[in-house]
Amino acid sequence: MKINNFLIGLLLIGAACSTNTKETPKGYKYTMVREGEGEVGKVGEFLLINMMIKDAKDSVWNDTKEQKIPMILPINEVNPNDEGIEEVFSVLRKGDSIHFPIKAKTLFEKQGGRVPNNVDSASIFTFYLGVKDILNEDQVRALEQEVMGKLTSEQLAVDIALIDSYLAESNTEVQTTESGLRYMFTKEGSGANAAPGNEVSIHYAGYLLDGTLFDSSIESVAKANNAYTPGRPYEPLTLQAGSGQVISGWEEAILLMNKGSKMRVWIPSTLAYGPRQRSEVIKPNSVLVFDMEMIDIK
Repeated sequence: MKINNFLIGLLLIGAACSTNTKETPKGYKYTMVREGEGEVGKVGEFLLINMMIKDAKDSVWNDTKEQKIPMILPINEVNPNDEGIEEVFSVLRKGDSIHFPIKAKTLFEKQGGRVPNNVDSASIFTFYLGVKDILNEDQVRALEQEVMGKLTSEQLAVDIALIDSYLAESNTEVQTTESGLRYMFTKEGSGANAAPGNEVSIHYAGYLLDGTLFDSSIESVAKANNAYTPGRPYEPLTLQAGSGQVISGWEEAILLMNKGSKMRVWIPSTLAYGPRQRSEVIKPNSVLVFDMEMIDIK
């Protein structure tokens, strides 16, 4: 199971009661700063940790307290070719606080990269680790959902404040949905609104909140914004409503429209691409603005 890093708690390491050097069965040495209690984690379980990494000059390279992003480490079967570092994780209990040395070459390779040019590959880093809890897979999933929900709620509040400030400055009156979508019809259509399962055809132009165009199905709009791509077919986008083919902000907007209607919609990042960087223009947590025209509903 792939586990993402996510927000939780405060750094546990640092308040040392006493220290002593221990060894894993393979002989890898680590220093116990504070001993926890309970059972040692089992293969298949996960350590919920806070950690900090320092180099030989005592410079901090990573600190979950500063980033507000602690980590989940899986407890795996020990690889016989491993230097012994992963074996440390398999002997820890809830509440343990430890630190251990790690070669620069090993540290960066384990993170999927190479040693930076300004770092001696033979130099020693120190890995400080505090075990907040030991969780099974179901507990990790539940905790991840809880924390991601909190992060989404916090980001939505930020996005709504940005959108509402923009709308207030431009004296724009809009309607609001429960999800946080802001929208305004610029042309009324006719007939019933689109429903899940309908095939819809939509012309659109997408902008950032500052007015930067990032995509359009309308050739004249692309040319007016110096975003024309020769050879691209400029035509309505056809899709099935409610099928998850587009961002959730679009899915919601489509169901508000009937044939012939035109609408401008302001979409919080949480209903768009969230913390992902979609393109060079669409950065993480970007609010998106779309002009949409419902060409047809079938």
